[in-house]
Amino acid sequence: MGICIDFTTIRRRNSPTSHRAMNRLLFPAIIFVQTSVALAVDFQKDLSPLFKTYCYKCHSESAGKEKGKLVLDNVTRLTAKIDGKVITAGSPDKSSLFKSMALPKDDDDHMPPTKEKQPTAAEVALVKQWITEGAKLEGGGAAPAPAAAPPAPPAPAATPPAPAADGGVLTWSNTEGKTIKATQLRVEGENVVLQRDDGVCFTLPISKLSPGSQAQVKK
Repeated sequence: MGICIDFTTIRRRNSPTSHRAMNRLLFPAIIFVQTSVALAVDFQKDLSPLFKTYCYKCHSESAGKEKGKLVLDNVTRLTAKIDGKVITAGSPDKSSLFKSMALPKDDDDHMPPTKEKQPTAAEVALVKQWITEGAKLEGGGAAPAPAAAPPAPPAPAATPPAPAADGGVLTWSNTEGKTIKATQLRVEGENVVLQRDDGVCFTLPISKLSPGSQAQVKK
């Protein structure tokens, strides 16, 4: 139901009386719009407590009561019941779960049984609204914990350093007198590639080596 207001019919006067009249016209409309919005039913917050109170005595996996093979405390199994008979998403009048609750209390098919505690009319309406909205189960009830993310594949092993060309560990020095013990791997143009015992490789300009180390490169 919508509300239309034609502001051209309101005379533009500066008197307080006309302002009060406009307020009386507008405020009820605003209140109507604000209170006409219905909140969607949350399965976990709204339906699980309701089912626990009225239905778990006969339909609970944890209690070992599975009348009609229907359990309401296991979301995975309840999902299988959204099959067009027990629960028809979007159609409460085709859902036996709702229809049995809406039957007169003296009907043999009324649920919960007459001798048990009965839901209020508002609670039955909540079940109807939930089914009408699609009977969504996300995050509700005794839903199984989300599956853990699969473990990340192991990092590929580091590529082993290339074996030394001659397998000999020598002492190398540069023109500044600094020395390292390493194996010569190869010569790349004006550079020599050396490898320490720990696998770390160095590329050094041959011209920066001491004369003795330059002679080792040339061997």
